[in-house]
Amino acid sequence: MGGLAVVIGFYVGVNVLTVWGENGLSSSIFYLSLLAVLGAAVTGIMDDLFSLRQRVKAVLPFVFAIPLGSLMVDTSNTVLMGVDFGILMLFIAPFGITAAANAANMLEGFNGLGVGLGIIITSSMIAISFITGQTDGLFLLFPLLGALVAFLWFNKYPAKIFPGDSMTLFVGATLACAAIISNLKTLGAILFIPMIVEFFLKARGHFKGENYGTIDEEGNLTYEGRIQSLAHLVMKWKKLKEYQIVAVLLLVEIAVCSVAIIGAMMLA
Repeated sequence: MGGLAVVIGFYVGVNVLTVWGENGLSSSIFYLSLLAVLGAAVTGIMDDLFSLRQRVKAVLPFVFAIPLGSLMVDTSNTVLMGVDFGILMLFIAPFGITAAANAANMLEGFNGLGVGLGIIITSSMIAISFITGQTDGLFLLFPLLGALVAFLWFNKYPAKIFPGDSMTLFVGATLACAAIISNLKTLGAILFIPMIVEFFLKARGHFKGENYGTIDEEGNLTYEGRIQSLAHLVMKWKKLKEYQIVAVLLLVEIAVCSVAIIGAMMLA
C-alpha cells in the first residue's frame, strides 16, 4: 500500500495550489475531478486490504466518475475524436476513467515500472497541455508528478516500497480526468496505447496472467508460457534483468509519448 503516500502527497499538493494559486476553474470541475480520482484511490486501497473482485474494481471508479461525466455534458465538453457524443458523454467519461485506472493497474509488477510510466505520461500530458493551451487539468498533473517523482526514490530497483493498487488505479484515473477536463481526450488515449495493448493481452488469459518471469542463474528473467503481457514479449525477445525489462517498457512509452507531443505541435 505504498501508493497511499502518493495519494496523500497529491492531495497536499492540490491544496497548496488551491491556497496559493489561481487556476480559474469552476468549483464544480475542481470538486468533481477530485471525487473521481480519490474515489479510484479508495477503490485501490480497498483492493489492497480486501482483494476485491475484478468486476468491483471496474464498477466503483465508474460510479465515482458519473458526476464528472454529467458535468461534461452540462458544459458541452462532449467531443471525442472529432465526434460530438452529446449526452452519451455521461457514460463515456466515467468509462474512460475506469478503463484508464484498470489499464494502468495491469501494466505493473516490476520495480519502478508503474511509477515510471506514470511520470512519463504525466510529464507528456503537461507538455501537451501547454502546447495546446488546454491547461485546466494542470492542477491535477503537477501534484501527481511531484508525488510520483518522490515515490520513485523508494520504488526504483531494488524497491523498498511497493505501490499496490492504491497507486496504480489512482494514477490512471487522475490522468484520464486531466485529459477529459482539458479536452485532450484523443491525445490522452494515445499516451495510454501500451496500457491498451496490455489490456488486450491480459484479456487472452481472462485477466488471470501475471507479468512475472523465472530468474535464471545469471539473474535474468525468462518466460516460456503464453504471451499475456508486454513484459512477456520483452522476456521472450531477450534475456534481461528486471531493471532492464523496465527500461525497455519505459522506452516504449517514451516513444509513444513523443509521437503524441509531435502530433500536438502539428495541431497547435
